[in-house]
Amino acid sequence: MNYHIEKLNEQTWLIEEYSNTASAYMYLLTGKERALLIDTGFGTIPLKSICEELTVLPVTVALTHGHVDHIGGTGAFEEVWLAKEDKELYEAHSREDVRHIFTQDELFPVKENCSYFESEMVFEIGDRPVRVVRTPGHSVGSVCFLDEKNRWMFTGDTCCKAHVLLQMEFAAPMQTYKKSLEKLIAMESLYDITWPGHHIKPVEKQVIHDFLTAVEGITGGTMEGAWTELPMGKARLLEYKEIGIEY
Repeated sequence: MNYHIEKLNEQTWLIEEYSNTASAYMYLLTGKERALLIDTGFGTIPLKSICEELTVLPVTVALTHGHVDHIGGTGAFEEVWLAKEDKELYEAHSREDVRHIFTQDELFPVKENCSYFESEMVFEIGDRPVRVVRTPGHSVGSVCFLDEKNRWMFTGDTCCKAHVLLQMEFAAPMQTYKKSLEKLIAMESLYDITWPGHHIKPVEKQVIHDFLTAVEGITGGTMEGAWTELPMGKARLLEYKEIGIEY
């Protein structure tokens, strides 16, 4: 796979790992004392060396969730944080056979043991607090990260401008995902834009409202997805405006 670096501001970079068939975003945030790397992609690129080219600060890794396309480069870093609820998912998606579903490239190792987010945890990287926001749905341990200084929310796969996958193993129930969307909306005065794990970026806050409308339609019985053959198998798909829910 290849990679591309995009500078978002003087203290933030987007790193995209991609092939003709797959892509994932990582975000490197620097403060005055440390750097925080949000997600680590598929694990086919020299991620630690890439980070060292961008900053001399020590790098801590924080994962939005435990899926294979977000955990691949963790083995190169000493400090990696994850929601404990995603421990089983992380272990399952660390297996070589799962990792090679998306790429046949040589893979860097995945870290065996992670640290687990504490309640209401904030990463203090130096004049740039980054708050962990628990948003289970796409996985039982999914989180977002609020960059208070820049008024950005990094959302992983919770609300890309695309489909959210709730039919996969280790996903949380629809009602749990609904509560996560409501939490993000309740906090929206604290951020201006969202940065997702895939697809179009950045994404306006309205997309979270669109997901909530669709979820409320499904749970309230006024909307229903059609059975559809999808890349991850047959599931119901409800499409609404520019988003979709697979369940």
